[in-house]
Amino acid sequence: MLTALLVESNSGQLEHIQGLVNWSAYGFDVIGHCADGIAAMETILNARPDLVFINDNLPRLGGIDLIDRIHEHGIPCDFVMVSETESFAVARESMRRGVEEYLLKPVNRDELIRVLKKYIERRQSVIRQDINDRFLATKRLLRNSFIDNLTTISALEHCSMEHMNLKFNLKFRAGVFQSAIIVVKGMATDNDNDEFFTSLIINVRERFDSVCHEMIPYYLHGHFSVSFTFNYSDDNRVGEKLSELYTIAREHLEKCGFKNTVLCVGIGLPKHDFAKLKQTLETAEHAVRYGILHGQNKLYFYEKLKFDKITNFNILTPALLDDMKRSAEALDIGRFERLLRNAFSLVSRTTDPAVLIDLCQAAIAAVADACKTEDDSDDFLERKTILDRLRYETNLAGTISALVSWARVLFSKRLKECEYARPVRKAMRYVEACCTQSLSLERVAEQVHVNPSYLSTIFKKETGQNFSDYLIGCRINEAKRLLRESNLKIAQISYAVGYTDNKHFSKIFTKSVGIKASAYRALHS
Repeated sequence: MLTALLVESNSGQLEHIQGLVNWSAYGFDVIGHCADGIAAMETILNARPDLVFINDNLPRLGGIDLIDRIHEHGIPCDFVMVSETESFAVARESMRRGVEEYLLKPVNRDELIRVLKKYIERRQSVIRQDINDRFLATKRLLRNSFIDNLTTISALEHCSMEHMNLKFNLKFRAGVFQSAIIVVKGMATDNDNDEFFTSLIINVRERFDSVCHEMIPYYLHGHFSVSFTFNYSDDNRVGEKLSELYTIAREHLEKCGFKNTVLCVGIGLPKHDFAKLKQTLETAEHAVRYGILHGQNKLYFYEKLKFDKITNFNILTPALLDDMKRSAEALDIGRFERLLRNAFSLVSRTTDPAVLIDLCQAAIAAVADACKTEDDSDDFLERKTILDRLRYETNLAGTISALVSWARVLFSKRLKECEYARPVRKAMRYVEACCTQSLSLERVAEQVHVNPSYLSTIFKKETGQNFSDYLIGCRINEAKRLLRESNLKIAQISYAVGYTDNKHFSKIFTKSVGIKASAYRALHS
């Protein structure tokens, strides 16, 4: 049963519309009625009705303003505007806010039935479409989740193929498992990436779906690559046809009109053991990274690559790892860059890309660990930033420069934090503890032993907001707590949080919270 709210200041009109139809027969339960806009807003925020009938000329808060306030709070309800006259201005403003129905008083029974039926039909259509969309989205999420698990867990030895099929809605069967990665660099925007890779996945499906037991594409928004995990029979020679992925991608780039792009395709090792599926994905990654050392606009089969004898043990020595850690902790970008360039100088065009990947990850770990903050998400975002950027590099020189530039930014940021973070943190703690008192920038600066002008500057840099805005935020938070938890009058609360002018407090509260203090208390009483 859907819910409806009637908002009408004229009691006669309210009785008229409420008695026109048997609302429950049309799938609606009238949960109440309100005589003015403020009461209606509070009811909508609390009860969340599906459909609201409103008047354009309500007391205290007009219908158009009421719709705006509800939209600002993100409440998903629909409105029907009921008006005394055919006002073009009201109809236009209503339509701009998504109102589809405009009824004239006195409301006609047939018109009301039409509106209710239309809304029911639309909701049912949305539900049917939503179910279908959710099914497809769930299927994609399950497959993406499978690849996420594949790249994070150590192995699949303890997960049978049958179990994974059931858990992730997959169709793996005994046969060959093989992965491929397509990287395209040089597109102008993320939207170009998304449109290209979405249609590329469709093209690859048309070519390989019919000859595979299973094919899982994996693309993340904003990235420059898509991976494909194939499962096929030994006898249909799909592995030999994977070289066509380069042609498919190149032709699709030309068809879409993308110029000055760089394309590289890596094909991983074929495996007959489901537990080795992660290895074929890793070798596909190594094959496509081989292009950084050996040239782009090519396709590389990992099993055909020949590597020199340089290994991790030749480059990532304990001494290098310790030196990188110490230079990062000292925030010494010059020393860090020299160590990095010396390490990369040992890499040749035929070095296993796994060595290159491990060297990059070691450098990233040294910098991220030295510059990490108390917020773990910051550390994750910093690592993601450089990893995404490295995927975009097409040669070794660009890879080194990207790592050094990223480290320089983090070192510089950390140096600035060391310079002014401590007095700002002290100032914030002092404001939080004393926000209800008469505070000024000068008084707080005196407490943390810095110049007021300097505190104002570093406070803005550190927190992203002015000192005065932070003080207001603390006071408003305390006022909200008192409105929820105490019986103090609003004027008393205004004084309690440091405001001597009640009108000024009311204006600040409404601007900060979006509703008046009285309405906020009503919502939380």
